[in-house]
Amino acid sequence: MSVAAVKKERLYHLDLIRFLAALYVVFYHYCFRGFAKDNYSILQFQSLEDFSKYGYLGVELFFMISGFVILMSARNSNLINFCISRFTRLYPAFWFCVLLSASVIALFGAPLFSVNLKQVLVNMTMFNGFVGVDHVDGVYWSLMVELKFYILIGILLVFRLIKYIEAFGWFLILVCVLQIFIPFSEANIALKTLYYLCFVKSSPYFVAGMFFFLLKNNKSIIKNVLPILVSYSLAIYLAFESTETRNLRYDGVYNVYTVIFLITLFFIVMFLVSMDKLNIFNKKIFLYFGILTYPLYLIHQKIGYIIFNSFGLHINKWLLLFAVIMAMLFASYAINKYIEKPLGNYMRKKLKANAFLNKLKLTLK
Repeated sequence: MSVAAVKKERLYHLDLIRFLAALYVVFYHYCFRGFAKDNYSILQFQSLEDFSKYGYLGVELFFMISGFVILMSARNSNLINFCISRFTRLYPAFWFCVLLSASVIALFGAPLFSVNLKQVLVNMTMFNGFVGVDHVDGVYWSLMVELKFYILIGILLVFRLIKYIEAFGWFLILVCVLQIFIPFSEANIALKTLYYLCFVKSSPYFVAGMFFFLLKNNKSIIKNVLPILVSYSLAIYLAFESTETRNLRYDGVYNVYTVIFLITLFFIVMFLVSMDKLNIFNKKIFLYFGILTYPLYLIHQKIGYIIFNSFGLHINKWLLLFAVIMAMLFASYAINKYIEKPLGNYMRKKLKANAFLNKLKLTLK
């Protein structure tokens, strides 16, 4: 069965998994990162630190899911439709969240946080990281990695190479292996550019997600499990390096074997999804968790810290933590309902009806 042959379906259990990953990132920032480094938060949640400090790994799970679902959406697509899909999915909520975060930072963030107009305007493009402009909120760093992946998928679509997606996955694996033997610090400018464009520190997760999708598609264990195992091995290898770096930054609080356990758990969960072993959780109700994920990820960090620092000395910290998380969830629902969904649908309809884009689409056929 080809990639294009898969029946289009929404996997609602992926919505649940993605939401849990986002919530784990929230706990990482609120219950560990904020207090542990840079004095971002005045509140310490010591009893939750051992659990929360590993929440940064939720982003790696995002990347794996992204490799899975982007290939799912690109399989029957062309460049124009793919770009429209990604643009209308990412930008409406992102624009609003940038403006919301920037407004809160400008009004209440000083002296710890600051923002300027140029920074906001460049951030609105989502390409600010490519031109050296600081993110309005640090969590946006992962969007740069996602954009690189989308650009590479777009190139495959332009040249009608999506049918060679397995070869593309192996190419990313080989580049990741190459940077182990020739590290970034020792590479020439050409290799450094290749490493940068191929997001070598995160590519094993995207590649694993792609092959998990292909495994779900054709159930060929032999064909797809090998690159998944290689990707897993690379993820574990890189985990030793990243954990060592984190321990230097956070005074040795991380246990590398806990990191390995969580990464292994992510791979097992995605394997079970690809083998249809988690269909008991494939319930439409989890869509309501999924729609919260993107806005929640975008708005929670600096706004949350500002609220903690403004009220943390006056309100019980546990009550405040609960209230802030609930407020973020409610705000995320409102952003999806009143901004992300209606604006995205409007933009999608307008772009699909655009005469120039339709002409370009015919040219690319």
